[in-house]
Amino acid sequence: MPDVVIIADDLTGANATSVLIARQGYKSATFLNLDNYLEEKHKDFDVVSITTDSRSIEEQIAYKRVKKVVNFFENKDVKLISKRIDSTVRGNIGAEIDAVLDTLSWNEIAIMVPAFPSSERVTIGGFLMVDSIPLEQTDVAKDPKTPVSISFIPKLLRKQSKYNVGTIGLDKVLEGAEAVKERIIENKEKGNRIIIIDATTNKDIETIARASKSSNLNIVAVDPGPFTSELTKELLGKTKKTLGKKVMITIGSVTNLTRRQIEHFRLKYNPLLVSVDSEKLIYEDTRKAEINKAVNYLVNNLEDYEVIGVITTNDEGEVLNLKEIAKDLGVTEDDVAQRISTALAIITRTVMDNSNNKIGGLYTSGGDVTVDICHVLKTVGIEVKDEILPLAVYGRVIEGKYPDMPIVTKGGLVGEDDALIKCVDYLQTKISNDYNDKM
Repeated sequence: MPDVVIIADDLTGANATSVLIARQGYKSATFLNLDNYLEEKHKDFDVVSITTDSRSIEEQIAYKRVKKVVNFFENKDVKLISKRIDSTVRGNIGAEIDAVLDTLSWNEIAIMVPAFPSSERVTIGGFLMVDSIPLEQTDVAKDPKTPVSISFIPKLLRKQSKYNVGTIGLDKVLEGAEAVKERIIENKEKGNRIIIIDATTNKDIETIARASKSSNLNIVAVDPGPFTSELTKELLGKTKKTLGKKVMITIGSVTNLTRRQIEHFRLKYNPLLVSVDSEKLIYEDTRKAEINKAVNYLVNNLEDYEVIGVITTNDEGEVLNLKEIAKDLGVTEDDVAQRISTALAIITRTVMDNSNNKIGGLYTSGGDVTVDICHVLKTVGIEVKDEILPLAVYGRVIEGKYPDMPIVTKGGLVGEDDALIKCVDYLQTKISNDYNDKM
């Protein structure tokens, strides 16, 4: 019997949520309808998504289809039921939430987190914004089947559901999990069966998931995927299954463009990144400790992440004055920069050496860093395969410690804000496909 059951109103939505959990290592599957799911035959799946194909049908029929699925699973020791909703809240959302709550006991509450940050969907003050535009001002309002003309999600739910609706604002989410937990419990005590919570980043969603678990309440997840994924992780704990090959990124560039690319990347991938103190990498008395700290952090935590990496700075104010440092040390500015890039390369190699062969691909940004990584990996070069975007190249490492390792190299002043996302998306496709196919 699955630990998590996802009820989605269309197939693509079911798949989109399932894959977020599958990436954590849980065995997941989507079934075209409840009749296709055979309890004995499919008992090995940790996560089961059932599509009711109910987004654009009459709400009474949608209600019945969802209720049928909940009835089937309600007494079968399922740890989480998720009502997957469209990321632009189209469809019979209120009726389908009602179907879940009506079927389960009166102890359940529905926590609704409409945000999907990596798809530019965020909620602030209860308003759903799509790429910084209120939902009702997007093309969703003109959808021929299921138009949505309300951006304020509490208003939308109060029109569609018979249950009392409460809200928790972004201010409480930013205060942390304990503050959110207290508000969840307060809403429950007030009789609110549906609680809509703001979120603008994946970190916000993690906070809400921790708060939901610590509330010790019986919770139904209502969201387009990210909240269900995070709550699954909280409820089920770490999977013992292998998450597959990971990408390691090493970024030595300190441009404002690179910083923006990293921030956009964080929204989609929630990577494990360690920011090293570049100045400590320069001086012999602090260099080794800073390298070891970064390596230990990445190696000890890499199991739970698809992408890990080391970066040199997060803040424009942290940029070093290499000219002054070089003068103090009696060396050239190039010598100072070389010490930093070499240290980053050593961190990269050491993490790879201690990852139990879990690193499946490399991404490097900054010419000096790329060269030094090639040197420490003892490769003789890179077999160039493809151009992802101008000055961002995909290839395979030639010889050395990790022959045929997929690698993407990019200049620090290259691409738009989503360039890092595009590069890692491309690299992950190469890793997840036939790894032995040297394409």
